[in-house]
Amino acid sequence: MKKDAVKLGIIVDAKSVEELKKPFQGKVEKIYENSALLEITDYDPVDKGTVSDLNNKMVVSFKNMKKAKKR
Repeated sequence: MKKDAVKLGIIVDAKSVEELKKPFQGKVEKIYENSALLEITDYDPVDKGTVSDLNNKMVVSFKNMKKAKKR
């Protein structure tokens, strides 16, 4: 996803290279130079413990985000 397509408050589909095993959805809370802080809103049950440890927040690179599909 390109930086100019990322806006505060939008929901995106994202994946974590290291932390979570499955893709997830998140709401953009803050935008950085090459990444954004996401509030994790929907995730696979296998990642429940990790999401809890992360306090439902994660910084994700723009290249690992795309426009959200309905779930």
